[in-house]
Formats: sequence, structure tokens, C-alpha cells
Amino acid sequence: MKKKNIKQEKGILPPSDLNFDDIFNANGEPRIDDYYYDALELSCGGKKEIKEALRLLNIALQMDEDYVQTHIGFICVYDAIGDEKKKDEAIKIAYKKTLKKFPKWPILMEWGWLENRAYLRAIQYMGDWYWDKGKNEKAIELYRLLLKLNPNDNQGVRYEIAALYAGLNGDDINRMTDEGNEKQDWSEQENLVQEQNKKHKFWKEPRY
Repeated sequence: MKKKNIKQEKGILPPSDLNFDDIFNANGEPRIDDYYYDALELSCGGKKEIKEALRLLNIALQMDEDYVQTHIGFICVYDAIGDEKKKDEAIKIAYKKTLKKFPKWPILMEWGWLENRAYLRAIQYMGDWYWDKGKNEKAIELYRLLLKLNPNDNQGVRYEIAALYAGLNGDDINRMTDEGNEKQDWSEQENLVQEQNKKHKFWKEPRY
């Protein structure tokens, strides 16, 4: 599923007031997450900034090659420069590392816990990759998993699976999102979810 901006779609927003010189751990050294956020901010720049972003992510990779958030960073940077091959490789690695972390899925993996977000993103990226490749059943399996793990669906997975069931694609989702944002009316997407959910029962909206 082609998306306009992979960071926006996954809700990855690096701190706007990030000071690269001020964020350190107790030993005066940058933390692994600092490299990730620095790289995200740099990914919005030119070739020089992209090169530096990849350098920082490779430092983080040396610190812990299994740290999924670092691989999410690679996905975002490769997406920013349009390197589909390397982005696809990073998606597969992030998902593989997530499976290594969770040989058995937990009952819940809620978005509200920051440490869960990289894993949730990795699963969604893999689902999107399957959808792009026409492997719809595998995509549906992962989308359903996400809605089970995180029923609040902060990622908007319900819109993706509804579109897939309806025979739509990523361009259709982007159009509906853009029009909804412009009009401040997202009823088209919500109606799509309601219609397809009645047929396929993929999401149970939480009650508060």
C-alpha cells in the first residue's frame, strides 16, 4: 500500500524542540533512542542529513542489533529517500526482530505504553507490505492481530483492513484521509469501517 509519508502514517513525530547536544543518559552518552529521534529529524533534510541519519542509526544498531525501534528508523529514512528495496528489507528485519521478542503474542500490547509502539509499527509495516504484494490473507491476519493487541487502534488499522475487504487500495485511503482532513469530516472512512465490520467482524470498538 503506497503511502505519502511513512512517518505521518505511523504517527512518528520526532520532538520539534530536540536539542542534539542536551539529550544524554546519566553517563553523559547518548541513549539508543536519541540516535533514533535524531535520525528521524535529519531524514527530512537533504543528502548530507540523510547520510548523517544513517550513520546515527548504524551506531544504534551496534549498540543493540535486536532493538526494533532502530529498524523502524531505517524504514523511515529509506522511505524518505525513496529506496524501496532497502525499505522493504528493513520492514522484514523489524518484523523478524519483533517475532524474536514475542515468540508468543501477549493478550494486549497497547499503544499507550511507549515501549510497545515500535513493535506495533513493525507489525503494521509488515501487513502493509503483504497488501502491496497482493498477499491479502497475510495482510488481514496481521491487521486483525493489531486490532486484537491494541483495540483502541491508534494506528488506524481499521481503515486499512476495511479498505482491503472492500477491494480498495492505499491510494483510496490517502484520498479519503486528505478529503476528510480538508473538510474536517471523516464520515466516509468511518462508514467504510462500519459497513465492512458488519460483514467481516474484524474490530470491536472499545467502550469507555
